[in-house]
Amino acid sequence: MRRSVVILAIALTATGVAGGIAALSGASTPPPSSVVVDEGPAPLPGETEQEMEDRLAAEHDAMLDREWPRHGLLTKTQITIRAAADPESTMLGWLRVGAHVRLRGEPITTSSCATGWYEIYPRGYACAGQGIDVTDTAPAVESTIAPDLDSALPYSYWFVKEAIVPEWFQLPSRDDQRAADVFVARFQELRRDDAARAVRFRAGELPNEPHAPPEAARFLDYANFVASNGTEVRSRRRFVRTVRGTYVKEASLEQRTGSSFQGVELSGDQNLPVAWAIRPAQPMQRVEAAGVMRVLDDEALEPIERLSTVHWLRRERVGDQSYHVIETDAGERYVRDWLLAVAETHERLPGVADDEPWVHVDLSSQTLVLYRGGTPIYATLVSSGMEGHETPQGEFRIRRKLVSDTMADPGSDLGDDAYRIEDVPWTQYFEGSVALHAAFWHSQFGVVHSHGCVNLAPNDAHFVFQHTWPDVPEGWHGVSTEGTHVDGSRVLVTE
Repeated sequence: MRRSVVILAIALTATGVAGGIAALSGASTPPPSSVVVDEGPAPLPGETEQEMEDRLAAEHDAMLDREWPRHGLLTKTQITIRAAADPESTMLGWLRVGAHVRLRGEPITTSSCATGWYEIYPRGYACAGQGIDVTDTAPAVESTIAPDLDSALPYSYWFVKEAIVPEWFQLPSRDDQRAADVFVARFQELRRDDAARAVRFRAGELPNEPHAPPEAARFLDYANFVASNGTEVRSRRRFVRTVRGTYVKEASLEQRTGSSFQGVELSGDQNLPVAWAIRPAQPMQRVEAAGVMRVLDDEALEPIERLSTVHWLRRERVGDQSYHVIETDAGERYVRDWLLAVAETHERLPGVADDEPWVHVDLSSQTLVLYRGGTPIYATLVSSGMEGHETPQGEFRIRRKLVSDTMADPGSDLGDDAYRIEDVPWTQYFEGSVALHAAFWHSQFGVVHSHGCVNLAPNDAHFVFQHTWPDVPEGWHGVSTEGTHVDGSRVLVTE
């Protein structure tokens, strides 16, 4: 998937169409909507599309070898890419452990980076001493700890199923685990009897009490999530290796893979409106009795399963009630208003270019439609903010876009609102801490369920992430548009 993005970028650059690759080229404003945008590369005479892709890939690799001859392998959890060889310059993006990036030849040594700042493809600088292993040749094998950019989830995700669970700097011995068990048991006892003392105990502030083993990095609370890029075994005990290089006993966790629900790619054969059942729905029919029109359940038809699509026709009022009218094998039938969500066309935003991707989130229907110019290309269900955590309305732009980012909220008095979810996938911030992102921990799409963000099923979040601006360059974990000339896609949120 990443390879095809790079090939397209090369072709667009060659034709001078900057808007479609604003994130790669650093172009500021996309072309005006009146410009006819080139559809992309075309095969040479007698060349198949696959042969064209192979040729463009070879040209790209040759360019990298010529202009970006060195290789960088990321060895630290995450480091920042800056606009200049200066830690105070504008932040352009992030690199993550396991990534492979291309570098310009010689580093720039400064007082802030004795090991030298390297220019990173396609732009920006990073300090090698913060966690880049620089070589003149490519890594012999592909990293096994880098995120999987072609799957619905970039990592595996694990739910903490016990009250308090140790996370280790390294694979623990059995003695380490026994010491942690003693600490956890005492903490649980204190928490039942004296919550304030339990907090001080956990912080190591109480004398004459057991202390956490020094090998324990921290203790995870029930219902937290950790992201993993592998598992390891010590003395027949299996441990999940987190993205940050720590370890958690697998028996204390449950893997979560997220909902398999997926929206609809739109084309000539499938276009808006698209409707889904957001609750089990019994088709109904109009019945006239004694001159009164009523709508009653059609018991001859099976209920419509939640999250299934229906052939939606229109809305209609019968008496003082509003219904959806759908097409079934038995003809037109009715469904109660609150049982379906319908994604409908929104007018094109002013100034949107023909090739410009943008997103419309409709809070009233809990739907999202992704557009390119004036054409809808994808529609799906979302979960927006619950009461007290409402998703903001307005027109925004994507400001930060990351393969994954940790989200946490201690909640009110560490109560039911508290959560910590490491490396939330396909995160695109558009207003403060509010983002479009995948939610693998629930399947309530079509109804409000979040703390303000726009939750999507993993497959949907992945698709939207791949088709919005800015693009995340090869090897990068995330990109920022703040303080740069790079435009992020517009996000319109309406009621």
